[in-house]
Amino acid sequence: MSFTLEMYRERQLNQALESRKLGGYFSKVISVHPLAGLFEPGESRFGAPVLTQLDEGHLFISGTVGVSRLLNWLPPLNLILAQARLISLMYRLGRDSRVDVIRIGDPYYLGLLGLVLAKLLSVPLTIRACFDYDLLFKTSRKAVFPKLFRFRFVEKWIERFVFPRCDLVAGANQNNLDYAIANGALRERGIIFRYGNLIHPAHFTGPETRGDIEQIRDELQLHGSFMLTICRLEKMKQPEQNLYALRELRRAGHDISFVFIGDGALLNQLEQMAKEMGLSDAVIFAGNRPQEWIAAILPHAKVVLSPHMGRALTEACLAGVPIVAYDYDWQGEIIRGEETGELVPDGDWSQMANKAQRLLEDRSYAIGLGSAARRLALDMMSPGNLSQHEIQAYENLFRSRR
Repeated sequence: MSFTLEMYRERQLNQALESRKLGGYFSKVISVHPLAGLFEPGESRFGAPVLTQLDEGHLFISGTVGVSRLLNWLPPLNLILAQARLISLMYRLGRDSRVDVIRIGDPYYLGLLGLVLAKLLSVPLTIRACFDYDLLFKTSRKAVFPKLFRFRFVEKWIERFVFPRCDLVAGANQNNLDYAIANGALRERGIIFRYGNLIHPAHFTGPETRGDIEQIRDELQLHGSFMLTICRLEKMKQPEQNLYALRELRRAGHDISFVFIGDGALLNQLEQMAKEMGLSDAVIFAGNRPQEWIAAILPHAKVVLSPHMGRALTEACLAGVPIVAYDYDWQGEIIRGEETGELVPDGDWSQMANKAQRLLEDRSYAIGLGSAARRLALDMMSPGNLSQHEIQAYENLFRSRR
């Protein structure tokens, strides 16, 4: 997994952790972030892996990036020793717990680590393919994990080594599954595990019953109509496209603000862009927020713009809010043009602004799209149905190995 325990807690993503039990189908889950130390301060980056018992059936392990600060003058050796200690611990826990399956969240470092453990424990390896990594590279021109592998061609080799060795390949959507198959995954082992049972329950409640929007408005000093997006402020998410679209809309006479929900490396750059565009008074950077807060603000946005949103795009659909999205990655699977939202070519911020303008001016049309998006999301992302679907996939996997 790629989120630390602190990230899960800060962003109120407990449901994503709880969903791993599949309603009790798995009596015990061990979640591991092997490199959590990268995100920790000071001495907590080093030493033995940190074990946190979330509940009786769920253990969370946070790996470190070194066995000792004294060895930090030789970081590669320090990291190798720390990860060897982590692998030894995971092997012992897996053996003693008699784990049935190992699941990884990406085909790179997690993939290699998962392969080693699956071989040591003689259990099947499954992967949840959550991205089209070539699209990410096209946008960023960097390796997915540059500090670990530096070059994209190295990652491509690892992908093609890991994918075909997975016993079950679960795409988060059709686009991501197609990517895995194109890069070595066996088609007959492919399946789709959608996001629905990872989403906080607040997003499934009626949009009209959620939290106090006036309190949120006061907190953000948000006046009048607003649009928003939810994403990490990283190049792969194209957050600057929202500013271009906002500028066009304000030039067209729309007195509307924009809220960014999320944080990332581009925050300062985006703040400077907003200033240079004369948009500083119209743009609010809200940072990372708890899920209940996000669920409360979403239904009150006039429009959601989505250059590239992941799970948050489903949350926007569940809020019944009108959406304009780029035809990028999986977005076209849930945003169907003039049916559940407006879909425009990737990178065409001018067209995004035009479609948003239509939604701002034709509220009856906009409300109809939002309602249709919610209906589709409730059907496509039903947590109960998706959990049963996953359970059946695991049953089939175990049956095939008997």
